Amino acid sequence: MDSKQPKRSIKHKTVYDKICSDILKGVYKPGQKLPTENELAEFFKTSRPTISRAMRDIQEKGLIVRHQGQGTFVKQASVNQHKTFGILVHWQIRPHTDTMTTIFGMMVPEILKVTSQHGYSLLLNDIPEYIDTDYIEYSKKIAQRLIDSHVAGVFFTPLEVSDKMSINEELANAFDKAGIALVLLDRDITDSYHRSKYDIVGINNEQSSLVLTNHLLKLGCKKIDFVCGPALTTSINDRIRGYRSALEEQNIHVQPHQLHSFDSKRLLEGDSTEGQEILDLVRSGKTEAFVCVNDTTAADMMLYFLRNGLKVPQDVRIVGFDDLPINKLLPVPLTTIRQPAEALAHESVRTMIDRIEHSQMPARDIMVKTELIIRQSCGSE
Repeated sequence: MDSKQPKRSIKHKTVYDKICSDILKGVYKPGQKLPTENELAEFFKTSRPTISRAMRDIQEKGLIVRHQGQGTFVKQASVNQHKTFGILVHWQIRPHTDTMTTIFGMMVPEILKVTSQHGYSLLLNDIPEYIDTDYIEYSKKIAQRLIDSHVAGVFFTPLEVSDKMSINEELANAFDKAGIALVLLDRDITDSYHRSKYDIVGINNEQSSLVLTNHLLKLGCKKIDFVCGPALTTSINDRIRGYRSALEEQNIHVQPHQLHSFDSKRLLEGDSTEGQEILDLVRSGKTEAFVCVNDTTAADMMLYFLRNGLKVPQDVRIVGFDDLPINKLLPVPLTTIRQPAEALAHESVRTMIDRIEHSQMPARDIMVKTELIIRQSCGSE
């Protein structure tokens, strides 16, 4: 046992709770022999009948097996336990629209379908949109829940938190310690200059962003800005690089003021410094178009400009990334990069199964092809 001995007599429920907790936490591993009832009675300072009753209840729960003349053992994980995956992603639904605001919201139902086709089940968990502290703590609770459930693998999208990116390595290490395979979706847990040891399934963000920005250049735009949120993940950094590369190929050098990093939701919640700045850029002719890091940001930008009397694409052009269902609700159809959710789901599950069956393989980057979807917001229709 790993904690201090109790100082007074206790009931069988306390013994039951403690041993169950130790088994689920991995203090006792599957197949490991437990202390004898006499040893447990001495540890807990209680009677043998109290221990016997607790052990019967734990056996009924299915956590232990008792072999005559050999002792009591932690039950080996069943086939069903080994055939379960978990998922730790943020797949928020936008209030009042019932539409997903991230590509992961489109991927999750597809992953669920594909895991089922391969004979696996999937434990679903949603990470609500909280302030950073709650967001992190909630994610930790989900991770622990998945560990306690003894899942075989976890699909994990590293959290976008601006001031504590180390949380992603902390969560990954916890899964490692529990012997759970990990497949990252979209981005790495580290910065852009250090590759982690985990498989990543996503798209070529840099090349896709280059294609998107180059489309605006072909339409005659020269003054193009980039908008993203405050947290810079590896995938976002790659999209910024693609945007820069497209402009630099045309001998257009990106200035610091052309990169905007803020939470676009604030634009629609009232007056904001960033909102006034982008309005001034467009009205003064300093900016002709915005490449947005995702469709949700593009939607917020579009609605903000329209609310303030600017026309899209006549006064300002906007393009996004992902091709989400939310686009159907926009007053001006959005030009965007389409991420194929179904293909991403298939590759994610295939990669997970490969990782479990061949745990010593080097980490891989699995990239799925994207598609430029041209609509009215860029001014080409």
